Amino acid sequence: MYPTTISSWALVVAKTLEDYGVDSKSIFKQAGLNPSQLHDPDSRYPVPGMVNLWLLATEATGDPCFGLNVVKHWHPTTLHALGYAWFASHTLKEGFERMERYVHIACTATTASLRETTDGYEFRLGVLPEYKPSPDFAAVDAGMATILHMCRQSCGEEFNPIRLELVRPMPDRAEKFYEYFQSQIIFNSDENQFLFEKYCIEKSLPTANVDLALANEKIIREYLNRLDRSDILTRVQTLLSENLTSGNITEKQMADMLNMSVRSLQRKLEEQGQNYKSLLDETRRELAIQYIRNSRYSINEITYLLGFSEASNFSRAFKRWTGSSPSHYRQTELLEVAS
Repeated sequence: MYPTTISSWALVVAKTLEDYGVDSKSIFKQAGLNPSQLHDPDSRYPVPGMVNLWLLATEATGDPCFGLNVVKHWHPTTLHALGYAWFASHTLKEGFERMERYVHIACTATTASLRETTDGYEFRLGVLPEYKPSPDFAAVDAGMATILHMCRQSCGEEFNPIRLELVRPMPDRAEKFYEYFQSQIIFNSDENQFLFEKYCIEKSLPTANVDLALANEKIIREYLNRLDRSDILTRVQTLLSENLTSGNITEKQMADMLNMSVRSLQRKLEEQGQNYKSLLDETRRELAIQYIRNSRYSINEITYLLGFSEASNFSRAFKRWTGSSPSHYRQTELLEVAS
């Protein structure tokens, strides 16, 4: 499986799109995501599709600050039990430490870290080394805006960071960022991170409840344990999706990328009821369908992205997967979106 994002995070994107008068179902279908999963709390979306979703949402609304508006629809359940564990924390420091430990409940490609410095506390959002940073700036904008929103709900609306650093370039309408974050903002930074005053992060919160915090942590751990069982599949499919353009990746090459022997890789995949050949085929199929649904990619481009030597080879494989040719499948999908 690919790295995934919890469906409740996608739900706030859908609601925000509707605020702009944009048909969210159409945008989800264009991104290769099934909108019927939105109201299933146990459902998750593949990160490549979420990247498409954020890019398409920004384009459809014409608002470079789209991500900031997502906060209006955020609710503690958006982060599953992590939202409630946060609000039951004794201090913001404790809440951030929980975010650091359990951020994968929101997205399995995301990292979070809290670090004490001489100036205060830095809280950073990033991605795991094996995942390439994506160009969906709105997703990061929404994530950072949500973090501050959670702080303000815990401490009051007057709570502001000392500084915000963002990897993204300064957008048009940058005044909306200054208006929301109420702090110094450094664009084109190396990291996406906040700097907070030490006192604000360490002071006790009136909403603290140890029993609730621990009960929700138990729910989080049980949820993440279910996800971890498919971790080797996630790692293999992620590496495949990032390296298919170089051609057909052999089982030996994959084992080398994972720093393990071929036999170890085979054993780990067998434990998950999989083998490398079928996983390679499944990865290509899932990516092919996502690319076909995105009209930006030509058939020749998709052939290259999936590591096929010729378009005819890709077409044969696609017909085996779906029963349709790539062009016919795309035409059918576009008609469904239009309807």
